[in-house]
Amino acid sequence: MKRPPRKTVLLVDDSRIVRERLLALLAELSGVEVVGEASGVAEAIRKVRRLRPDIILLDISMSDGSGMEVLEMIKKMPRRPAPRIIMLTNFAHDAYRERCLELGAEYFFDKSAQFEEAVGIINELSHPSSRPASPLVRS
Repeated sequence: MKRPPRKTVLLVDDSRIVRERLLALLAELSGVEVVGEASGVAEAIRKVRRLRPDIILLDISMSDGSGMEVLEMIKKMPRRPAPRIIMLTNFAHDAYRERCLELGAEYFFDKSAQFEEAVGIINELSHPSSRPASPLVRS
């Protein structure tokens, strides 16, 4: 029996500590392969174009700009299917949540309280034979 292809993930966060924690949590999941990391806006856009990940875990606040800029650029790319975008941020205010949804994010999580929940969504997205993760915002 052929194994389903692994879902590829790009981590975009300017905090090395956050990226390392995410790497450790995602390493425990079957069906998931972290193909890259980015710590800033320009690097994230380059890696999205080059790596073509299935899922992007994206922070809002980065040293060289906003994850919302990255989100906007990704959604303008002609690639189909478009990558699934999960926002994971310390800026979990309603205005940011609404704006990220308008720009095309499917999920929005508070980094301080929902870290593991975001990883759980990646797990759900990586197993298409199980119950599909419905696009909704968690606050």
